[in-house]
Amino acid sequence: MKQLLAIFGSTSAGKTDLALKLAKKFNGELVACDSRQVYVGLDIGTGKLPSGRWKMEDGRWKKGRGYWEMDGVRIWMYDVADPKKQYTVYDYVKDANKVIDEILKRNKLPIIVGGTGLYLKALFEGLPNLAIPIDQKLRNKLEKLSLDKLQKKLQEVSLQKWEKMNYSDRKNPRRLVRAIEIATSVDINTTAVGLMSTAGRIKLQADVLKIGLTAPKKILYQRIDERVVSRLDQGMIKEARSLQKNGLSLKRMRQLGLEYGVLADYLESKIIGVQELIKLLEGKIHRFARRQITWFKNPSASSGRIYWFDVTGKGFADKVENLIAKWYDNHTTYAAKN
Repeated sequence: MKQLLAIFGSTSAGKTDLALKLAKKFNGELVACDSRQVYVGLDIGTGKLPSGRWKMEDGRWKKGRGYWEMDGVRIWMYDVADPKKQYTVYDYVKDANKVIDEILKRNKLPIIVGGTGLYLKALFEGLPNLAIPIDQKLRNKLEKLSLDKLQKKLQEVSLQKWEKMNYSDRKNPRRLVRAIEIATSVDINTTAVGLMSTAGRIKLQADVLKIGLTAPKKILYQRIDERVVSRLDQGMIKEARSLQKNGLSLKRMRQLGLEYGVLADYLESKIIGVQELIKLLEGKIHRFARRQITWFKNPSASSGRIYWFDVTGKGFADKVENLIAKWYDNHTTYAAKN
């Protein structure tokens, strides 16, 4: 059976750094699972470089065709989409499956690494609504509505969908627009639901070992704050200006969220001074980290066992490596016998 390793958790937990080490140990290649790292040009703000010690000019990394390479390890699913256009969960699952198949054909271990919970769930379990296409005409109308009006609109078209949404999703205009789009795209009947499930569920037939990384919130916040300063030093503001110069509107930048939403306000002079920028970035990413933690704690977010490791624990990396070694060796022994 195919083997896949997944490393996930909240932002600043050190997922990519650990995954790069494991890739060297177990002959692997990384597959990024991040809703914004897929976009060309969103490099510094999305943390495509795994930690502050990496510099854009230090020669330890390079860009290939469809991948980045760091210390000889390839990372796929970077730079696959135009930031001016929305790249959907369905697009991600379709493209990531192709990449994973190619990695397996090279007899290497695919290592899925990221913190976008919805993408991870869709990749490993499928989502019944993935195949419902984007209705751009409807979206153009809905995007003009306020948050309050979007909430009321969803309640009108599907009270059931509204009631199933968590607090965070109810405050997220993009999620509300998608929910309305899904609710109004087909007549909800048994046949339609069956077809949607068949088309949308792209499942990986493999043995997946899931490693979750966690840390006390105080430590995560400290890491986030350090990373904000590091990314500003690397040129995150300059990156945002370059994106705008190359045609990325401030409206679209805000839709991309997190760092880029705050940077859009800075470029429009709604934020005065770098210190205010830092403070707002830190607060927004702290809240995002809390949402990630809540997502991964929810049993419905991911089926199957997750092995959780506190990254502040003594020798945690060795413990992770030992667990993976047993899992990896068991499959190698079984394959040799059969």
